[in-house]
Amino acid sequence: MRWTLKEWASESFKAEKNDGSEVYVYRAPVWNDFFKRGGAPGYEVHYHGSPIARIYFDRKGATVKALEAGKCWPEISDLDLIEIALRLGNARRLRPGAAASLN
Repeated sequence: MRWTLKEWASESFKAEKNDGSEVYVYRAPVWNDFFKRGGAPGYEVHYHGSPIARIYFDRKGATVKALEAGKCWPEISDLDLIEIALRLGNARRLRPGAAASLN
């Protein structure tokens, strides 16, 4: 576990790796080619200003889709993206206002 995730802005997060790498995770719009069903919260992972992956959450957990732009940055691996998705899922569950927004 090498990533730490901090809420950076509303529904946006900053993830830092122990080697100094930083990615930003933004709440993203619905992508026609990505969402199978509407309503699943989606996030876009940006590294050096480029979107490198998309993450969405469904009842069964997180789905991570690496984008072509991510191949330019080999220091962010698929395992890194999965770890970020797991930490993002935990952060979403533990947010103080998460339960209040459901009511």
